[in-house]
Amino acid sequence: MTHMGHENITVPESPEALGRPGLPPAMAEEPKPTGVVVGAGGDPLIVGLPIFAVGSLVLGIVLIGAVLPVTALGAAVPVVLAATGLFLVVVTVWAAALGQTMVAGICGTFAGFWLSLGALLLGLQHDWYGIPADQVAGTQEVFFIAWGALFLFLLVPTLRLPAVYPAIVALVVAALGLAAASAHTGNTTVLNVAGYFVLGFAFLGFCAFVNVALTALGAKRPVPPLGKPLLS
Repeated sequence: MTHMGHENITVPESPEALGRPGLPPAMAEEPKPTGVVVGAGGDPLIVGLPIFAVGSLVLGIVLIGAVLPVTALGAAVPVVLAATGLFLVVVTVWAAALGQTMVAGICGTFAGFWLSLGALLLGLQHDWYGIPADQVAGTQEVFFIAWGALFLFLLVPTLRLPAVYPAIVALVVAALGLAAASAHTGNTTVLNVAGYFVLGFAFLGFCAFVNVALTALGAKRPVPPLGKPLLS
């Protein structure tokens, strides 16, 4: 079973699994996606999506420089490190315990990103790593390139999930590419633009959370919809 948000596709192994004994698999009606199948273990995305979205929102606000100067990136650390990074680890363990491999993989990947981002910001601010001042920009550039490459490859399997998820990952890749370009050129305006991409995937994260929450409450057609997978 592929489980991400409210999309749920089950492929039975036999006619008996369809409750249609005696019919060959070719004649059996294919099951259609229904709602979330939530058992005693619950749905990890009910925590994973909002905690991802709030960390993204804080980071985006700081990057666009609307409230604080873009140099005050440390302002995002309490949320991205102690909330988003930490609780995505919890969600990863939760999903893995339920056998939701893709959910665990995606949440674990994002947990690594947020935790390492917090470590980068704190470490550079307090000179924990002994990086010379003239190499700080290069360090940031390598960080953004490395994570951007990973999320670019992550984009491929997410194409089989509801459309909102590859859209989030695509915006993450774009934001990281712009952040790397900003670190390379020293142009803070490019970093401001990256902030708007971050706000974009924060918004999609909140939308997906509303969908999952309404589904958990029994809504049959929760709004906003998550969209159909781009690849079947």
